[in-house]
Amino acid sequence: MRRLRSSSKFQPGWRTRLGHRSRSDAMKVFPAFFLGIMGLASLVSAAGDESLDDLMARAILEYGQRLESATSELVAVRKRIADERTPLVEAVHELEDRIMRQEAGISTLETNAVRAETERLGFETEWELVVRNLDYISRVARENLEALESALLPGESLLYGDRIASYLQAFERPSKLAHAVAALDTSDLLLDRLQRQLGGYTVEGFALSMDDNRVWEGRFAFVGPEGFFADTDFQIAGTVRPREGDLLPAVYPLADWDRAQAELYFSGEYGEIPVDASDGKALPLQESRDSIFVHLRKGGIVGYVIIGLGVFAFITGLIKIADLRRLSIDDPKSVRSVLDQLATRSIDETEKAVSSLRATTQEMFVAGMRHMEKPKAVLEEHLFAFILRQRIDHERRLPLLAVIAAAAPLLGLLGTVVGMVKTFTLITVFGTGNAGKLSSGISEALITTELGLIVAIPTLVLHGYLSHRTQKNLSLLEQYAVEFVTASDEQKMGRKDGGTVSS
Repeated sequence: MRRLRSSSKFQPGWRTRLGHRSRSDAMKVFPAFFLGIMGLASLVSAAGDESLDDLMARAILEYGQRLESATSELVAVRKRIADERTPLVEAVHELEDRIMRQEAGISTLETNAVRAETERLGFETEWELVVRNLDYISRVARENLEALESALLPGESLLYGDRIASYLQAFERPSKLAHAVAALDTSDLLLDRLQRQLGGYTVEGFALSMDDNRVWEGRFAFVGPEGFFADTDFQIAGTVRPREGDLLPAVYPLADWDRAQAELYFSGEYGEIPVDASDGKALPLQESRDSIFVHLRKGGIVGYVIIGLGVFAFITGLIKIADLRRLSIDDPKSVRSVLDQLATRSIDETEKAVSSLRATTQEMFVAGMRHMEKPKAVLEEHLFAFILRQRIDHERRLPLLAVIAAAAPLLGLLGTVVGMVKTFTLITVFGTGNAGKLSSGISEALITTELGLIVAIPTLVLHGYLSHRTQKNLSLLEQYAVEFVTASDEQKMGRKDGGTVSS
Protein backbone atom coordinates (compact mmCIF):
# COMPACT_ATOMS: atom_id res chain seq x y z
CA MET A 1 0.00 0.00 0.00
CA ARG A 2 2.88 2.37 0.80
CA ARG A 3 4.40 1.66 -2.64
CA LEU A 4 1.19 2.47 -4.45
CA ARG A 5 0.79 5.71 -2.60
CA SER A 6 4.36 6.75 -3.52
CA SER A 7 3.76 6.10 -7.23
CA SER A 8 0.57 8.17 -7.29
CA LYS A 9 2.22 10.93 -5.34
CA PHE A 10 4.96 11.44 -7.94
CA GLN A 11 2.71 11.40 -11.04
CA PRO A 12 3.20 15.16 -11.81
CA GLY A 13 6.94 14.71 -11.63
CA TRP A 14 6.66 11.98 -14.21
CA ARG A 15 4.87 14.35 -16.53
CA THR A 16 7.56 17.03 -16.02
CA ARG A 17 10.32 14.63 -16.82
CA LEU A 18 8.44 13.49 -19.91
CA GLY A 19 8.15 17.02 -21.31
CA HIS A 20 11.79 17.80 -20.54
CA ARG A 21 12.90 14.66 -22.28
CA SER A 22 10.91 15.52 -25.40
CA ARG A 23 12.61 18.91 -25.76
CA SER A 24 16.07 17.44 -25.25
CA ASP A 25 15.33 14.82 -27.85
CA ALA A 26 14.30 17.54 -30.30
CA MET A 27 17.53 19.43 -29.70
CA LYS A 28 19.46 16.25 -30.49
CA VAL A 29 17.49 15.72 -33.74
CA PHE A 30 18.55 18.94 -35.47
CA PRO A 31 22.34 18.28 -35.70
CA ALA A 32 21.64 14.86 -36.99
CA PHE A 33 19.16 16.34 -39.37
CA PHE A 34 21.74 18.75 -40.85
CA LEU A 35 24.37 16.07 -41.06
CA GLY A 36 21.92 13.93 -42.89
CA ILE A 37 21.15 16.72 -45.32
CA MET A 38 24.81 17.34 -46.00
CA GLY A 39 25.46 13.70 -46.58
CA LEU A 40 22.47 13.44 -48.81
CA ALA A 41 23.63 16.45 -50.79
CA SER A 42 27.05 14.97 -51.34
CA LEU A 43 25.45 11.80 -52.52
CA VAL A 44 23.11 13.63 -54.79
CA SER A 45 25.89 15.77 -56.26
CA ALA A 46 27.86 12.76 -56.91
CA ALA A 47 24.89 10.93 -58.39
CA GLY A 48 23.27 13.51 -60.65
CA ASP A 49 23.24 17.00 -62.17
CA GLU A 50 20.63 18.55 -59.79
CA SER A 51 21.92 21.55 -57.92
CA LEU A 52 22.71 21.50 -54.25
CA ASP A 53 20.27 24.26 -53.46
CA ASP A 54 17.43 22.38 -54.99
CA LEU A 55 18.34 19.31 -53.11
CA MET A 56 18.73 21.22 -49.88
CA ALA A 57 15.42 22.92 -50.40
CA ARG A 58 13.71 19.67 -51.18
CA ALA A 59 15.37 17.95 -48.25
CA ILE A 60 14.51 20.78 -45.91
CA LEU A 61 10.95 20.69 -47.16
CA GLU A 62 10.79 16.94 -46.82
CA TYR A 63 12.28 16.97 -43.33
CA GLY A 64 10.10 19.88 -42.35
CA GLN A 65 7.07 17.92 -43.43
CA ARG A 66 8.35 14.95 -41.49
CA LEU A 67 9.04 17.13 -38.47
CA GLU A 68 5.60 18.66 -38.70
CA SER A 69 4.08 15.22 -39.06
CA ALA A 70 6.13 13.97 -36.12
CA THR A 71 5.22 17.01 -34.10
CA SER A 72 1.54 16.53 -34.93
CA GLU A 73 1.82 12.90 -34.04
CA LEU A 74 3.63 13.83 -30.82
CA VAL A 75 0.92 16.31 -29.94
CA ALA A 76 -1.73 13.72 -30.72
CA VAL A 77 0.07 11.17 -28.59
CA ARG A 78 0.42 13.66 -25.78
CA LYS A 79 -3.25 14.51 -26.05
CA ARG A 80 -4.17 10.85 -26.08
CA ILE A 81 -1.91 10.28 -23.10
CA ALA A 82 -3.44 13.25 -21.33
CA ASP A 83 -6.94 11.99 -22.20
CA GLU A 84 -6.14 8.46 -21.00
CA ARG A 85 -4.13 9.52 -17.95
CA THR A 86 -7.07 10.77 -15.89
CA PRO A 87 -9.11 7.51 -16.14
CA LEU A 88 -5.99 5.52 -15.50
CA VAL A 89 -5.10 7.61 -12.46
CA GLU A 90 -8.67 7.29 -11.24
CA ALA A 91 -8.55 3.55 -11.88
CA VAL A 92 -5.23 3.34 -10.04
CA HIS A 93 -6.66 5.30 -7.14
CA GLU A 94 -9.73 3.05 -7.15
CA LEU A 95 -7.54 -0.05 -7.23
CA GLU A 96 -5.40 1.37 -4.46
CA ASP A 97 -8.54 2.00 -2.43
CA ARG A 98 -9.72 -1.53 -3.13
CA ILE A 99 -6.33 -2.88 -2.14
CA MET A 100 -6.43 -0.83 1.03
CA ARG A 101 -9.92 -2.11 1.78
CA GLN A 102 -8.87 -5.69 1.00
CA GLU A 103 -5.78 -5.36 3.15
CA ALA A 104 -7.88 -3.85 5.93
CA GLY A 105 -10.32 -6.73 5.54
CA ILE A 106 -7.46 -9.21 5.53
CA SER A 107 -6.02 -7.58 8.64
CA THR A 108 -9.44 -7.74 10.29
CA LEU A 109 -9.83 -11.37 9.28
CA GLU A 110 -6.36 -12.19 10.57
CA THR A 111 -7.15 -10.41 13.85
CA ASN A 112 -10.46 -12.25 14.08
CA ALA A 113 -8.72 -15.53 13.27
CA VAL A 114 -6.16 -14.96 16.02
CA ARG A 115 -8.95 -14.00 18.43
CA ALA A 116 -10.98 -17.03 17.37
CA GLU A 117 -7.97 -19.32 17.83
CA THR A 118 -7.33 -17.84 21.25
CA GLU A 119 -10.98 -18.30 22.19
CA ARG A 120 -10.92 -21.84 20.81
CA LEU A 121 -7.87 -22.70 22.90
CA GLY A 122 -9.53 -21.12 25.92
CA PHE A 123 -12.72 -23.10 25.30
CA GLU A 124 -10.69 -26.29 24.87
CA THR A 125 -8.88 -25.61 28.14
CA GLU A 126 -12.16 -24.90 29.90
CA TRP A 127 -13.69 -28.03 28.37
CA GLU A 128 -10.77 -30.17 29.48
CA LEU A 129 -11.10 -28.68 32.95
CA VAL A 130 -14.83 -29.36 32.92
CA VAL A 131 -14.21 -32.94 31.76
CA ARG A 132 -11.60 -33.50 34.48
CA ASN A 133 -13.89 -32.03 37.11
CA LEU A 134 -16.75 -34.14 35.83
CA ASP A 135 -14.59 -37.28 35.90
CA TYR A 136 -13.43 -36.43 39.42
CA ILE A 137 -16.98 -35.76 40.61
CA SER A 138 -18.20 -38.96 38.98
CA ARG A 139 -15.36 -40.98 40.52
CA VAL A 140 -15.94 -39.52 43.98
CA ALA A 141 -19.68 -40.04 43.66
CA ARG A 142 -19.18 -43.65 42.62
CA GLU A 143 -16.75 -44.32 45.47
CA ASN A 144 -19.19 -42.79 47.96
CA LEU A 145 -22.02 -44.81 46.46
CA GLU A 146 -20.05 -48.04 46.78
CA ALA A 147 -19.07 -47.08 50.33
CA LEU A 148 -22.72 -46.40 51.11
CA GLU A 149 -23.70 -49.78 49.68
CA SER A 150 -21.21 -51.55 51.94
CA ALA A 151 -22.13 -49.38 54.96
CA LEU A 152 -25.89 -49.81 54.77
CA LEU A 153 -27.37 -51.00 58.02
CA PRO A 154 -29.24 -54.30 57.97
CA GLY A 155 -32.70 -53.51 56.62
CA GLU A 156 -31.74 -50.25 54.89
CA SER A 157 -31.32 -52.09 51.60
CA LEU A 158 -35.11 -52.28 51.47
CA LEU A 159 -35.16 -48.49 51.15
CA TYR A 160 -32.00 -47.73 49.19
CA GLY A 161 -31.00 -50.97 47.47
CA ASP A 162 -32.81 -50.42 44.15
CA ARG A 163 -31.66 -46.80 43.81
CA ILE A 164 -28.05 -47.70 44.52
CA ALA A 165 -28.14 -50.52 41.95
CA SER A 166 -29.58 -48.22 39.24
CA TYR A 167 -27.00 -45.50 39.91
CA LEU A 168 -24.16 -48.00 39.75
CA GLN A 169 -25.47 -49.21 36.39
CA ALA A 170 -25.50 -45.59 35.16
CA PHE A 171 -21.84 -45.23 36.11
CA GLU A 172 -21.06 -48.27 33.94
CA ARG A 173 -22.31 -46.49 30.80
CA PRO A 174 -19.76 -44.79 28.52
CA SER A 175 -21.71 -41.52 28.38
CA LYS A 176 -20.28 -38.73 30.53
CA LEU A 177 -23.71 -37.14 30.68
CA ALA A 178 -25.05 -40.30 32.30
CA HIS A 179 -22.18 -40.13 34.80
CA ALA A 180 -23.01 -36.51 35.64
CA VAL A 181 -26.69 -37.32 36.15
CA ALA A 182 -25.79 -40.34 38.31
CA ALA A 183 -23.42 -38.17 40.37
CA LEU A 184 -26.20 -35.64 41.04
CA ASP A 185 -28.59 -38.45 41.96
CA THR A 186 -25.96 -39.93 44.26
CA SER A 187 -25.52 -36.62 46.08
CA ASP A 188 -29.30 -36.39 46.52
CA LEU A 189 -29.34 -39.96 47.86
CA LEU A 190 -26.54 -39.28 50.35
CA LEU A 191 -28.20 -36.06 51.52
CA ASP A 192 -31.53 -37.84 51.91
CA ARG A 193 -29.98 -40.62 54.01
CA LEU A 194 -28.10 -38.10 56.15
CA GLN A 195 -31.28 -36.16 56.84
CA ARG A 196 -33.08 -39.38 57.74
CA GLN A 197 -30.28 -40.47 60.06
CA LEU A 198 -30.33 -37.20 61.98
CA GLY A 199 -33.87 -37.74 63.17
CA GLY A 200 -34.19 -41.50 62.79
CA TYR A 201 -36.67 -43.37 60.61
CA THR A 202 -38.45 -46.72 60.35
CA VAL A 203 -38.87 -49.24 57.54
CA GLU A 204 -41.19 -52.24 57.32
CA GLY A 205 -39.51 -55.57 56.68
CA PHE A 206 -38.54 -59.06 57.82
CA ALA A 207 -35.73 -60.25 60.09
CA LEU A 208 -34.31 -63.59 61.23
CA SER A 209 -34.15 -64.22 64.97
CA MET A 210 -30.83 -65.62 66.16
CA ASP A 211 -32.48 -67.39 69.10
CA ASP A 212 -34.78 -69.75 67.22
CA ASN A 213 -34.03 -69.00 63.52
CA ARG A 214 -37.58 -67.78 62.98
CA VAL A 215 -38.51 -65.14 60.43
CA TRP A 216 -40.38 -62.25 62.02
CA GLU A 217 -42.36 -59.51 60.31
CA GLY A 218 -42.02 -56.12 61.88
CA ARG A 219 -40.34 -52.79 61.65
CA PHE A 220 -36.74 -51.62 61.45
CA ALA A 221 -35.80 -48.45 63.29
CA PHE A 222 -32.58 -46.63 62.45
CA VAL A 223 -30.90 -43.85 64.37
CA GLY A 224 -27.30 -42.87 63.68
CA PRO A 225 -25.12 -45.96 63.22
CA GLU A 226 -27.52 -48.28 65.08
CA GLY A 227 -30.40 -50.33 63.75
CA PHE A 228 -33.12 -52.09 65.74
CA PHE A 229 -35.99 -54.44 64.92
CA ALA A 230 -39.24 -55.27 66.66
CA ASP A 231 -42.10 -57.45 65.47
CA THR A 232 -45.62 -56.12 65.29
CA ASP A 233 -46.56 -57.54 68.73
CA PHE A 234 -43.22 -56.68 70.37
CA GLN A 235 -42.59 -60.33 71.19
CA ILE A 236 -39.03 -59.82 70.01
CA ALA A 237 -37.01 -56.61 70.07
CA GLY A 238 -33.30 -56.21 69.63
CA THR A 239 -30.44 -54.95 67.54
CA VAL A 240 -29.89 -56.07 63.95
CA ARG A 241 -26.64 -57.12 62.35
CA PRO A 242 -25.77 -58.47 58.90
CA ARG A 243 -24.96 -62.14 58.64
CA GLU A 244 -22.90 -63.65 55.87
CA GLY A 245 -24.85 -66.06 53.71
CA ASP A 246 -28.30 -64.96 54.93
CA LEU A 247 -30.70 -62.95 52.78
CA LEU A 248 -32.42 -61.46 55.81
CA PRO A 249 -30.76 -59.37 58.50
CA ALA A 250 -30.24 -61.09 61.83
CA VAL A 251 -31.90 -59.71 64.95
CA TYR A 252 -30.29 -60.33 68.33
CA PRO A 253 -32.97 -60.09 71.03
CA LEU A 254 -31.96 -57.92 73.98
CA ALA A 255 -33.49 -59.35 77.13
CA ASP A 256 -32.53 -56.30 79.19
CA TRP A 257 -34.36 -53.87 76.89
CA ASP A 258 -37.55 -52.83 78.60
CA ARG A 259 -40.56 -53.58 76.40
CA ALA A 260 -42.30 -50.32 77.28
CA GLN A 261 -39.22 -48.33 76.28
CA ALA A 262 -38.98 -50.29 73.02
CA GLU A 263 -42.63 -49.55 72.20
CA LEU A 264 -42.07 -45.85 72.85
CA TYR A 265 -39.01 -45.82 70.62
CA PHE A 266 -40.65 -47.62 67.70
CA SER A 267 -43.75 -45.43 67.95
CA GLY A 268 -41.66 -42.30 67.39
CA GLU A 269 -41.64 -41.05 70.96
CA TYR A 270 -38.79 -40.64 73.42
CA GLY A 271 -37.55 -44.00 74.67
CA GLU A 272 -34.40 -45.58 76.00
CA ILE A 273 -32.37 -47.70 73.58
CA PRO A 274 -29.26 -49.84 74.15
CA VAL A 275 -26.18 -48.59 72.31
CA ASP A 276 -23.11 -50.62 71.34
CA ALA A 277 -20.16 -48.45 72.38
CA SER A 278 -17.78 -50.68 70.40
CA ASP A 279 -19.33 -49.54 67.11
CA GLY A 280 -20.86 -52.90 66.29
CA LYS A 281 -17.92 -55.07 67.35
CA ALA A 282 -19.37 -56.48 70.58
CA LEU A 283 -21.70 -59.03 68.99
CA PRO A 284 -19.16 -60.28 66.40
CA LEU A 285 -16.62 -60.69 69.19
CA GLN A 286 -19.16 -62.60 71.24
CA GLU A 287 -19.95 -64.86 68.29
CA SER A 288 -16.27 -65.41 67.54
CA ARG A 289 -15.67 -66.91 70.99
CA ASP A 290 -15.69 -70.68 70.54
CA SER A 291 -16.46 -73.22 73.20
CA ILE A 292 -13.56 -75.07 74.78
CA PHE A 293 -14.26 -78.20 72.73
CA VAL A 294 -14.43 -76.28 69.44
CA HIS A 295 -11.22 -74.50 70.36
CA LEU A 296 -9.44 -77.77 71.10
CA ARG A 297 -10.76 -79.36 67.93
CA LYS A 298 -9.07 -76.64 65.86
CA GLY A 299 -5.70 -77.96 67.03
CA GLY A 300 -5.97 -80.97 64.74
CA ILE A 301 -4.24 -84.31 65.28
CA VAL A 302 -1.18 -82.76 66.92
CA GLY A 303 -3.47 -80.94 69.31
CA TYR A 304 -5.13 -84.20 70.31
CA VAL A 305 -1.70 -85.75 70.95
CA ILE A 306 -0.73 -82.82 73.17
CA ILE A 307 -4.04 -83.05 75.03
CA GLY A 308 -3.43 -86.79 75.54
CA LEU A 309 0.01 -86.07 76.96
CA GLY A 310 -1.49 -83.42 79.20
CA VAL A 311 -4.11 -85.84 80.53
CA PHE A 312 -1.44 -88.49 81.09
CA ALA A 313 0.78 -85.96 82.89
CA PHE A 314 -2.18 -84.89 85.03
CA ILE A 315 -2.97 -88.48 86.04
CA THR A 316 0.70 -89.17 86.70
CA GLY A 317 0.90 -86.04 88.82
CA LEU A 318 -2.11 -87.15 90.89
CA ILE A 319 -0.49 -90.55 91.43
CA LYS A 320 2.79 -88.98 92.47
CA ILE A 321 1.03 -86.59 94.83
CA ALA A 322 -0.68 -89.61 96.40
CA ASP A 323 2.71 -91.35 96.64
CA LEU A 324 4.16 -88.25 98.24
CA ARG A 325 1.40 -88.26 100.82
CA ARG A 326 2.30 -91.86 101.64
CA LEU A 327 5.93 -90.85 102.10
CA SER A 328 5.13 -89.33 105.48
CA ILE A 329 8.28 -88.26 107.29
CA ASP A 330 8.42 -86.77 110.76
CA ASP A 331 10.21 -83.59 111.53
CA PRO A 332 13.74 -83.87 112.94
CA LYS A 333 12.68 -82.75 116.42
CA SER A 334 10.23 -85.65 116.88
CA VAL A 335 12.71 -88.14 115.50
CA ARG A 336 15.46 -86.77 117.77
CA SER A 337 13.44 -87.52 120.90
CA VAL A 338 12.79 -91.09 119.75
CA LEU A 339 16.45 -91.65 118.98
CA ASP A 340 17.40 -90.30 122.41
CA GLN A 341 15.10 -92.85 124.01
CA LEU A 342 16.60 -95.54 121.78
CA ALA A 343 20.09 -94.72 123.01
CA THR A 344 19.23 -94.46 126.72
CA ARG A 345 16.15 -96.52 127.46
CA SER A 346 14.86 -100.02 127.01
CA ILE A 347 13.57 -101.54 123.79
CA ASP A 348 9.95 -101.58 125.02
CA GLU A 349 9.95 -97.89 125.78
CA THR A 350 11.59 -97.21 122.46
CA GLU A 351 8.93 -99.24 120.61
CA LYS A 352 6.20 -97.19 122.27
CA ALA A 353 7.92 -93.98 121.18
CA VAL A 354 8.39 -95.30 117.64
CA SER A 355 4.68 -96.15 117.37
CA SER A 356 3.90 -92.44 117.64
CA LEU A 357 5.88 -91.61 114.50
CA ARG A 358 4.47 -91.35 111.00
CA ALA A 359 4.16 -94.38 108.78
CA THR A 360 7.34 -94.22 106.70
CA THR A 361 9.59 -93.15 109.57
CA GLN A 362 7.96 -95.71 111.84
CA GLU A 363 8.40 -98.46 109.25
CA MET A 364 12.12 -97.70 108.87
CA PHE A 365 12.71 -97.61 112.63
CA VAL A 366 10.81 -100.88 113.12
CA ALA A 367 12.97 -102.51 110.43
CA GLY A 368 16.08 -101.14 112.11
CA MET A 369 15.03 -102.31 115.58
CA ARG A 370 14.36 -105.75 114.17
CA HIS A 371 17.98 -106.00 113.06
CA MET A 372 19.50 -103.83 115.77
CA GLU A 373 21.25 -106.79 117.50
CA LYS A 374 23.04 -107.68 114.31
CA PRO A 375 26.37 -106.18 113.34
CA LYS A 376 26.48 -102.56 112.32
CA ALA A 377 27.18 -103.34 108.67
CA VAL A 378 24.16 -105.63 108.49
CA LEU A 379 21.97 -102.99 110.14
CA GLU A 380 23.18 -100.37 107.69
CA GLU A 381 22.45 -102.65 104.74
CA HIS A 382 18.90 -103.26 105.93
CA LEU A 383 18.29 -99.56 106.43
CA PHE A 384 19.87 -98.78 103.06
CA ALA A 385 17.67 -101.43 101.41
CA PHE A 386 14.59 -99.84 102.97
CA ILE A 387 15.61 -96.38 101.77
CA LEU A 388 16.39 -97.76 98.31
CA ARG A 389 12.91 -99.31 98.08
CA GLN A 390 11.39 -95.97 99.05
CA ARG A 391 13.54 -94.16 96.51
CA ILE A 392 12.59 -96.54 93.72
CA ASP A 393 8.93 -96.31 94.65
CA HIS A 394 8.72 -92.54 94.95
CA GLU A 395 11.08 -91.54 92.12
CA ARG A 396 9.16 -93.74 89.72
CA ARG A 397 7.41 -91.79 86.89
CA LEU A 398 9.09 -88.51 87.81
CA PRO A 399 11.36 -88.67 84.71
CA LEU A 400 8.23 -89.24 82.64
CA LEU A 401 6.88 -85.90 83.82
CA ALA A 402 10.16 -84.27 82.82
CA VAL A 403 9.94 -85.85 79.36
CA ILE A 404 6.36 -84.61 78.90
CA ALA A 405 7.35 -81.11 80.03
CA ALA A 406 10.14 -81.08 77.44
CA ALA A 407 8.18 -82.76 74.62
CA ALA A 408 4.99 -80.69 74.83
CA PRO A 409 6.54 -77.46 73.44
CA LEU A 410 8.21 -79.46 70.69
CA LEU A 411 4.86 -80.97 69.76
CA GLY A 412 3.42 -77.45 69.77
CA LEU A 413 6.17 -76.41 67.38
CA LEU A 414 5.36 -79.43 65.22
CA GLY A 415 1.72 -78.35 65.14
CA THR A 416 2.82 -74.85 64.16
CA VAL A 417 4.79 -76.23 61.23
CA VAL A 418 1.88 -78.46 60.17
CA GLY A 419 -0.52 -75.52 60.38
CA MET A 420 1.74 -73.27 58.33
CA VAL A 421 2.15 -75.97 55.67
CA LYS A 422 -1.63 -76.27 55.54
CA THR A 423 -1.95 -72.48 55.29
CA PHE A 424 0.48 -72.26 52.38
CA THR A 425 -1.38 -75.07 50.64
CA LEU A 426 -4.64 -73.13 50.99
CA ILE A 427 -2.93 -69.97 49.71
CA THR A 428 -1.82 -71.91 46.64
CA VAL A 429 -5.40 -73.01 45.97
CA PHE A 430 -7.49 -69.99 47.04
CA GLY A 431 -4.96 -67.12 47.05
CA THR A 432 -4.55 -64.54 49.78
CA GLY A 433 -7.87 -62.75 49.25
CA ASN A 434 -10.05 -65.17 51.24
CA ALA A 435 -9.04 -64.92 54.88
CA GLY A 436 -11.75 -67.35 55.99
CA LYS A 437 -10.18 -70.17 54.01
CA LEU A 438 -6.81 -69.56 55.64
CA SER A 439 -8.09 -69.37 59.21
CA SER A 440 -8.11 -73.15 59.73
CA GLY A 441 -4.38 -73.52 59.06
CA ILE A 442 -3.49 -70.46 61.11
CA SER A 443 -5.69 -71.65 63.98
CA GLU A 444 -4.02 -75.05 63.99
CA ALA A 445 -0.57 -73.41 63.98
CA LEU A 446 -1.36 -71.18 66.95
CA ILE A 447 -3.58 -73.48 68.99
CA THR A 448 -1.05 -76.33 69.00
CA THR A 449 1.60 -73.94 70.29
CA GLU A 450 -0.83 -72.77 72.94
CA LEU A 451 -1.69 -76.33 73.98
CA GLY A 452 1.97 -77.32 74.09
CA LEU A 453 2.77 -74.48 76.48
CA ILE A 454 -0.37 -75.13 78.55
CA VAL A 455 0.75 -78.74 79.06
CA ALA A 456 4.47 -78.05 79.45
CA ILE A 457 4.41 -75.25 82.02
CA PRO A 458 2.25 -76.96 84.71
CA THR A 459 3.98 -80.28 84.10
CA LEU A 460 7.38 -78.65 84.55
CA VAL A 461 6.27 -76.95 87.76
CA LEU A 462 4.70 -80.16 89.04
CA HIS A 463 7.83 -82.15 88.24
CA GLY A 464 9.99 -79.65 90.08
CA TYR A 465 7.72 -79.65 93.12
CA LEU A 466 7.45 -83.44 93.33
CA SER A 467 11.19 -83.93 92.77
CA HIS A 468 12.02 -81.43 95.48
CA ARG A 469 9.62 -82.91 98.04
CA THR A 470 10.65 -86.48 97.24
CA GLN A 471 14.36 -85.75 97.46
CA LYS A 472 13.84 -83.83 100.68
CA ASN A 473 11.92 -86.69 102.32
CA LEU A 474 14.38 -89.31 101.10
CA SER A 475 17.27 -87.21 102.38
CA LEU A 476 15.56 -87.03 105.78
CA LEU A 477 15.17 -90.81 105.73
CA GLU A 478 18.88 -91.20 105.01
CA GLN A 479 19.65 -88.79 107.83
CA TYR A 480 17.37 -90.66 110.24
CA ALA A 481 18.92 -93.98 109.18
CA VAL A 482 22.42 -92.73 109.98
CA GLU A 483 21.23 -91.33 113.30
CA PHE A 484 19.45 -94.63 114.06
CA VAL A 485 22.68 -96.56 113.50
CA THR A 486 24.51 -94.12 115.74
CA ALA A 487 21.85 -94.43 118.47
CA SER A 488 22.00 -98.21 118.16
CA ASP A 489 25.76 -98.16 118.67
CA GLU A 490 25.35 -95.90 121.69
CA GLN A 491 22.83 -98.33 123.18
CA LYS A 492 25.18 -101.25 122.64
CA MET A 493 28.03 -99.37 124.23
CA GLY A 494 25.83 -98.48 127.18
CA ARG A 495 24.90 -102.08 127.73
CA LYS A 496 28.55 -103.08 127.76
CA ASP A 497 29.35 -100.42 130.30
CA GLY A 498 26.31 -100.80 132.57
CA GLY A 499 25.40 -104.42 132.30
CA THR A 500 22.65 -106.28 130.61
CA VAL A 501 19.59 -104.38 129.46
CA SER A 502 16.39 -106.33 129.63
CA SER A 503 14.71 -106.81 126.32
